[in-house]
Amino acid sequence: NPFTGEAQVNTDVPEFLLPYVTCHEIAHQLGYAKENEANFVGFIAATSSDNPLFKYSAYFDLFLYANRSLNRADPVSSKELAEKLNPGIKEDINILKAYYTKYENPAEPVFRWIYGKYLIANDQPLGMVTYSEVVADLIAWHKKSGRIGG
Repeated sequence: NPFTGEAQVNTDVPEFLLPYVTCHEIAHQLGYAKENEANFVGFIAATSSDNPLFKYSAYFDLFLYANRSLNRADPVSSKELAEKLNPGIKEDINILKAYYTKYENPAEPVFRWIYGKYLIANDQPLGMVTYSEVVADLIAWHKKSGRIGG
């Protein structure tokens, strides 16, 4: 919470997402205010864990960010990639969609717009898209560390 400084973890999210969401929120508590930074630190923390659920949670969420970015550039490739996923991962995507559908309401677009403006006012000029910047951050980190070429 930006007003109280408390970490707020929505424990109602599907179980497979909770570890990464928690790592993201802890990153905020450690001082990483920007959403892409908290995503990056949360990803590193979760994938460094010995717990397979933490690893899965982080890779699952990052796949969603990456595939959304791909979809903006190349919808056909994005769809083809999603179709090749393991059936268990597809099921988790369906569970997540159902979770979000359960909470849809007419005011949601307004809340998202307000939150996007809040992010912009807090030095995150891309608003809600800031969350997805973690994809570019991770690519840059992997290039710098020599894990991928470029």
